[in-house]
Amino acid sequence: MQGVLLIAQTPETPMQEDILPDADPLKVDRFNVEFLLVEGMHFLAIDNQAKALDSFIKAHQIMPENAAVNFKIAKILHQSSDSDQALFYISKATEKEKENYYYQALKAEILTDKGDLKNAISTYEDLYRFSEDAPDDYLLELAALYLYSDNPDMALETYDRIEKRLGILEEVSTQKQKIYLKQNKLKEAIAEGKRLVEAYPKISEYAVSVAQILVSNNKNEEALNYLKNYLEEHPNQALVEMELAKLYRQSNETILALKHFEKAFQSEEIPLEAKLNNFVALIQKLSQGDEVEKLKALGSSILEIHSTDANAFAANGDLYFALNQKDSAKYFYEKAVTLNGDNLQLWQNLLSLEMENKKYKKVVKYADEAISYFPNQPVLYLYAGSAHFAMNDFKKAIMFWKQGKSIVYGNDRMKSSFAAQLADAYHADKQYEEAFRTYEEAIKSNPLNYFAINNYAYYLSLQKRDLERAKELSSKMVKANPDNATFLDTYGWVLFQKEEYQEALKYLEKAVQNQSSATIIEHYADALYKTGQKEKALEQWKKAKSLGGASELIDKKISEKKYYDASI
Repeated sequence: MQGVLLIAQTPETPMQEDILPDADPLKVDRFNVEFLLVEGMHFLAIDNQAKALDSFIKAHQIMPENAAVNFKIAKILHQSSDSDQALFYISKATEKEKENYYYQALKAEILTDKGDLKNAISTYEDLYRFSEDAPDDYLLELAALYLYSDNPDMALETYDRIEKRLGILEEVSTQKQKIYLKQNKLKEAIAEGKRLVEAYPKISEYAVSVAQILVSNNKNEEALNYLKNYLEEHPNQALVEMELAKLYRQSNETILALKHFEKAFQSEEIPLEAKLNNFVALIQKLSQGDEVEKLKALGSSILEIHSTDANAFAANGDLYFALNQKDSAKYFYEKAVTLNGDNLQLWQNLLSLEMENKKYKKVVKYADEAISYFPNQPVLYLYAGSAHFAMNDFKKAIMFWKQGKSIVYGNDRMKSSFAAQLADAYHADKQYEEAFRTYEEAIKSNPLNYFAINNYAYYLSLQKRDLERAKELSSKMVKANPDNATFLDTYGWVLFQKEEYQEALKYLEKAVQNQSSATIIEHYADALYKTGQKEKALEQWKKAKSLGGASELIDKKISEKKYYDASI
């Protein structure tokens, strides 16, 4: 059989024009737009705004009327602060789909950012007109815009719309109260507050808010009665107890105030700061008797609840300090700094008490501890130096006062005080040249530092050194302080050393009239002797001796009835 030759046929390729009539161009465009939208969303997910915008713009070129595309472009442009272009695109989206509240909300937000509040309000109103499913949140934005546009009545109307949809809300009631108060509608503001209390009776903050509005409008009695009635219906409300206590305190009804403070202070609901603020105010109004004991009990309540807080102990320290029970005050201050050393005022209180008790070693100990927390606080070095000086450890006093003076900046009065103290220590340590130089430094920093001037002039007079400078300084000091016995004595003694005895006697006599110390009386007697009044001088020397604290020469002066110069 003869074979048959089979030739494979090549299928014909249809021409493009054969496809086009059967294809749906709209489907092709929609496919491309959906692809670009997905691509844009992917870029948004990886936070690549620029590429996302590029994808959406390409989609827009294919379908410029597509609401979703316009919305996406508007949102990116708005985030990039290009409000004008954003508004253009979002407007196209809302024109196409008025009922889409996401689109309307973005448009309102863009208009708000542009400051076009009128059209923003209109857009929010459209949002609710075209969409029954729009969330309630936008009504809050709408109410706020009415307020910004100085249209409080429409804001109130909008808040009423919110309440119809959601019921009574704190945010809404608070805003309505503010509007009523601004409109001087106190009755409506109070009524609004009470509605909130009735809706949420167990939230005591709302009742307190009503009372505070009444108080701010001078209706304290009404506020008191309102809170008392509230407590009868809802007992054990610490915030209300606290507010009642404050009202009673302001009305000077301290016993009633303490009664309610006691209940409030026993609650952990009241923060320590609020307790301490009121506790301090009570200390400042401190009286005696039962009130003091109740105040001590309050202090104990604070410690029971806040036993690890230094401020609780510090407040109790302040109470006992005010009661002049210094040992108890010191105990609480010590506990406070043990719990928290990072409180400069506490250290100063403690140092002051120990200094007053002449417990100089403790002052040194506490000053060292305080300096470890506050190495740049000059006052701590002042205390440390003073304690060492009091213990006659002049070299350590000098060390601390030099350190303290070196860290004083921008305070000439403090620098002068340090220099004066330092000069006293140099003099006590017999470093006279350094002492006199430092006194000059103190006076230069503060020409009105009369204590530095007094000591400087007096020590110069004792050495009969630079008496003209001593006279110049002490003369100004006495003119500024004409009744200060110590200053009068110094000036009189400078004049005495200059052998201006008659003038010296005048000032020393005035000094004696103001203060009868052994030193001043002895100086006065010396001046009497030098002006020829020897019998009277002897009488005054005997008086100086009887007081104690006169010079080592007093017995010799009395026995020999003669003046002796201690500097010879």
